[in-house]
Amino acid sequence: MLKQIMIPVAAFAVTVTGASAFNSDLLDKIDVDLTDSQISALEEAHELRIDGADREEVKNYLEENGIDEDTMKEVREAVHEVRHESREALREAVENDDYDAFLTAITDTPLADAIDSESDFETFKEAHELRQAGDHEGAQELMAELGIEKPEGHGDRGGHRPRGQGKGLKGGQADTN
Repeated sequence: MLKQIMIPVAAFAVTVTGASAFNSDLLDKIDVDLTDSQISALEEAHELRIDGADREEVKNYLEENGIDEDTMKEVREAVHEVRHESREALREAVENDDYDAFLTAITDTPLADAIDSESDFETFKEAHELRQAGDHEGAQELMAELGIEKPEGHGDRGGHRPRGQGKGLKGGQADTN
C-alpha cells in the first residue's frame, strides 16, 4: 500500500465528484457487463443516497432493478481498481514532476477544474511535499488556495470518512495508505 501521501483530498477529487462510486463517468471506466437499465438504476440509487435514503431502501431499489449482491460486489471491485489506478497515476505524476501526466491523470475529474496551469500544479506539488513532511495544516491551506477543500465530514482519518459515514452506496472512501 502507498504511504499516506498528500492525496486524501486529491484522491477524493480524482475519483468522483461526490461521495458515491456509482456516477456515470466512473461507470464508463469500469469493466463490468451492465445493461443500460442497471446503469440507470445505479445512478438513481446514487441520487437516492444523496437525498437521504437509507441503505436498506437503496438495496431494495437495486434488487428490484436487477442488481443483486454479486453484481454489486463486481461493481465495487471494479470501481476500487479504477480508483487505485487513478490515485497511482496522480501520485506518480506529482512525484515525477510530470505536468502532462498529471493533466492526463486528472482528466474528467473535479481536480481538473481546480488545477489548470503549471503554476497551480507547482502549488499542488508543494502541498504534497508539506503533507509528506507532516505539515497537514500547511498542505490544507495550499489546497484551499487552489479551491480544493477537505470534503465535509472528513475527520482524523487522513481525509477519509469513517466507515458507514459516506453518502455512497458502499460507505466511506477507500483508504490510500
